[in-house]
Amino acid sequence: MKTGFGFGALLVGATLLAGCTFPSRGPVYDRSQAGRTMQIDTGDIIAVRDVTISGDSGPIGMTGGGLVGHAAASTIGRGAGSAIAGAVGAVGGAVVGTATEEAATRKAAQEVTLKLSDGSTVMVVEATPKEGAYTVGEHVQVLSSGAGSRLRRL
Repeated sequence: MKTGFGFGALLVGATLLAGCTFPSRGPVYDRSQAGRTMQIDTGDIIAVRDVTISGDSGPIGMTGGGLVGHAAASTIGRGAGSAIAGAVGAVGGAVVGTATEEAATRKAAQEVTLKLSDGSTVMVVEATPKEGAYTVGEHVQVLSSGAGSRLRRL
């Protein structure tokens, strides 16, 4: 029994630590953005709509859900019945775990439409900034590269 409890505690601890990030000072760029040239345009926000960016569906939810589902269902019956129930529980748990992970990692975002200084109109979708939502009338920079575009307040 102690081994099962220890493994469970280790699994829960590892899952919690997987979601942790360490605080940093100043802006943080994704490593894929380092060393890339970006085109910079300026523009005024003419429309804003709240949207959601889908979450991650990785191995953490699937594996965790599968383990929990197997453990819960394998207590049903004996012998072959227990094994079948455990397998069905593992598959069901994996499906539920994946859906739970995706829902838990969704991000609030904004679809921002801009009228650029050259007269063209573009739209950028990005996570809602920590410093607050964008509003119509704001003047912003649009940083564009092969990896996509993002906004920066002026």
